[in-house]
Amino acid sequence: MEREFKMKRLPIYLILCAALLASCSQKQKAKSTVKAFLETNMAEQSDYSVSDFGKLDSTRYVTDSTLTAMRQLAQANKTFRKDIKYGKRPAKEQLKYITAKLSVNETDTTYTFYLTNNLEAVVSFK
Repeated sequence: MEREFKMKRLPIYLILCAALLASCSQKQKAKSTVKAFLETNMAEQSDYSVSDFGKLDSTRYVTDSTLTAMRQLAQANKTFRKDIKYGKRPAKEQLKYITAKLSVNETDTTYTFYLTNNLEAVVSFK
């Protein structure tokens, strides 16, 4: 009877393990995308390192006008190049976001990066 009870729970454990592995691989992909974005878009005089990433999550509440405002603010940030290369946001698609703690020119700061749902491009940051 105890063996039968354990066998009934096995599929639940397998599903939970698969979900955990999938979320870990998604976070790894998001981290890689953000690191590539930083390598491409940091100003030449910026000495930076990434010390930590937060959790990966999703949002539907970032509008196109919010993205435009964040991009305009980013242009004033001397840490980044003036011609930042962003990915294109597919229409009406939810975004993923992840925070990153950076040390830039010996000053610690945290940025939130907004990525496409497939985690292939950064569409904005703040």
